[in-house]
Amino acid sequence: MIRRTSHAGSFYPRFKEQIIAMINQWIAGEKVAPDSEKALALVVPHAGYIYSGACAAKGFHYISQQPFDSFIILHPSHQGIHFDYSVAPFEQYETPLGMLNQDEELFDLLTKDNPDIANQIRYHEMEHSMEVQLPFIKYFFPEAQICPVMIGRPYPQVAMELAQRLKSAINGTEKRVGIIVSSDLSHYYPATRAERMDSVFAEQFLTLDPEKLWHSIVSESCEACGIGGILTLLYYVKEIPEAKAKVIHYTHSGKVTGDNTQVVGYLSALVYR
Repeated sequence: MIRRTSHAGSFYPRFKEQIIAMINQWIAGEKVAPDSEKALALVVPHAGYIYSGACAAKGFHYISQQPFDSFIILHPSHQGIHFDYSVAPFEQYETPLGMLNQDEELFDLLTKDNPDIANQIRYHEMEHSMEVQLPFIKYFFPEAQICPVMIGRPYPQVAMELAQRLKSAINGTEKRVGIIVSSDLSHYYPATRAERMDSVFAEQFLTLDPEKLWHSIVSESCEACGIGGILTLLYYVKEIPEAKAKVIHYTHSGKVTGDNTQVVGYLSALVYR
């Protein structure tokens, strides 16, 4: 079963040459991670490329020299949240740059003892927060496989359960598996307020403390539409004492449109050891 593109021509260009030209422009002169930083996970935005593509490209480029075999993509559902999480059941994923293959081993490990996790197929087919990451993965890691996980209920108890499932799956393979978390930050505030809220998010994220970050979300000090995936990542790395985090790039939509009355915040951030 092939997961066809749903948003090529809207969220990002339809044609390979256009995407490559955009990415090449965005990453010109940008740094890559030093050998001392072994990347574990990347948080990247998922808006239209004209708004957040450069931010995401800088994040992927930063880890592009590291030998990843597969990526688990943690992303929110924008269609419904009546489920905890769902592992995408497709064998291949179409992108303008070519097909990406499902990591069947990771799929089996993530759905072990609970095959019903691989459901919500229509939601997977429609979801842009996963699809917009695929051209970046194909560009920077053309041979890598993927295993997307869509999160419905973005709550700590769900994140803790999924984090344990990720730990078991990643420890159960000899491949080097990276985690991509798809999330935008504050939505539709004046730029000054958005920047303040997003700085709170970044400060809390850098502590790698899921409870503190969740408190900031609940108290409305900051926002992240992919908070379920972010919490899952933070619970996952909680058992990696040497884990650290850093911000790669931050921006918001007002810096593209020139309209600072209602902006959306975008962040690329790294978790490494």
